[in-house]
Amino acid sequence: MNDNDVRVTDVVFALAGTSLPAEHAYALWREIVRWLPWFENEPAAGIHPLRAAPGTGDSVLLARRAKLVLRMPRQRLPEAVALAGRSLAIGTGLEVGAPVERPLLPWPTLKAERAALGVVDEVVFGDEVAGWLAGHGMRCQYITGRRRAQRAGGRDIEGYSVVLHGLRPEESLRIQCEGIGADRALGWGIFIPHKSIAAVA
Repeated sequence: MNDNDVRVTDVVFALAGTSLPAEHAYALWREIVRWLPWFENEPAAGIHPLRAAPGTGDSVLLARRAKLVLRMPRQRLPEAVALAGRSLAIGTGLEVGAPVERPLLPWPTLKAERAALGVVDEVVFGDEVAGWLAGHGMRCQYITGRRRAQRAGGRDIEGYSVVLHGLRPEESLRIQCEGIGADRALGWGIFIPHKSIAAVA
């Protein structure tokens, strides 16, 4: 697989808003599905976690330069434009701007801020990551990081952050396209470029 063959891409929307609930991933997914119904049943579709800072109580503050980033099949790009100009009923409201495509690139080091593999123990989680990589013929190294937890749709999701390094170009593109684990639509298992493994250490 090379970057010309990649059928999945990121679409970046400008975003304006102030505060929203700390646990907003499920509400964000519901709002996106309201305007993009196909998103619900599209296996390759995912929503990157929003950039936000701690607020008061159970709320967070949307970062000034926060973007709404959706990972989706490139063939869905024309349909994704329907989200531009919409108001999302989350917290004080989010206004979605125009989209820009951001193609996936083959970085040797990738990070998922959160990944869920159905296990809570960190050692077992690491074994699951190693097994997944081996099962997909990937010989890269990995590091598990901070424990993550999220309440979404009446259930709890738990896992860890994951950094993969030493990826070959085709492996990097594949892991970005496929992700790891469940709940991609809620921001889990989505890998993005990471500058250096030294920063993790």
